[in-house]
Amino acid sequence: DLTPHDLKAELADWFAPRPEARMTVSLHSFSYKRGVPRGLDMMFDCRFLDNPHWNAELRPQDGRSPAVRAHVEADPRYSEYFTRVRDLILFLLPAHLEEGKAHLAIGFGCTGGRHRSVTLAENMAAALADAGWPVSIRHRELEHRGAVASAAG
Repeated sequence: DLTPHDLKAELADWFAPRPEARMTVSLHSFSYKRGVPRGLDMMFDCRFLDNPHWNAELRPQDGRSPAVRAHVEADPRYSEYFTRVRDLILFLLPAHLEEGKAHLAIGFGCTGGRHRSVTLAENMAAALADAGWPVSIRHRELEHRGAVASAAG
């Protein structure tokens, strides 16, 4: 006589490994040119931010480098965008947890997937971890580029 939600809650009460378990969050950076990664629950577009690709010194670096991060963060729209997205995610995470989700995948996309989206994913990972959420990061284009470089080398 249980609804699907009640049955899920009942099973979770019986089999949950520990009551303090938290939902895990994975953050993905990607290039829209290669398509949206499968399995994302949410995604945010970073293409409106100033693109480091057009700076010859920054082009070979990626969004994890301090110089690229500083460039992206210097865009006057960055701070408000980051704050609003962070606050939205922090608002939604407890709701997804209450719904019974064990994992949430969030994507950040830009044109090449190497600069702006990487910076956003890295900074968001730090903010969510500071708020107590278990976070992992995947930089699809950086991983792809590394695999191509390894195969060529």
